[in-house]
Amino acid sequence: MSVRRADLKDVESVLSVINASVRDAYGSIIPPEQFKDPVLTLEQLVKEFRSMTFYTYKLEDKLIGVAALRIAGHETGMVRWVHVLPQYRQKGVGTSLMKHIEREAKKMRLKKLEAVYVWEKAWWARNFYTKLGYRKGSMFTLPWGDRAYIYEKTLS
Repeated sequence: MSVRRADLKDVESVLSVINASVRDAYGSIIPPEQFKDPVLTLEQLVKEFRSMTFYTYKLEDKLIGVAALRIAGHETGMVRWVHVLPQYRQKGVGTSLMKHIEREAKKMRLKKLEAVYVWEKAWWARNFYTKLGYRKGSMFTLPWGDRAYIYEKTLS
């Protein structure tokens, strides 16, 4: 098992993990008229690869988790696309990815990380970030009226 920086040859596996994870975690709680499946197309993900750094978690050569870091400001990084295949959740994969991103962010001299789109109803995501030391920050409203938050962590 290992976390490493992704490159474009990983894009299809990354796409598969993101879409499977979102479908499993959110497919039954996002209103059907708002839920988009797949959440991302290959073309959209390739654009995302250009604007942020993706990291993957592999187990026995199988990509099972992904997370991305984008520089959002002079001293701030934004964490996006933290997803783990459903059958590998609750095994430390997401935590390993986040700890790796935090180490990379510190090397970049970032002072703060923000995890965006943490939906209020996604109790598992709120718990995940809280256990990692993130605090609920600003709130925004999702297109269907529910609340979501940016979770923030100051890096030391």
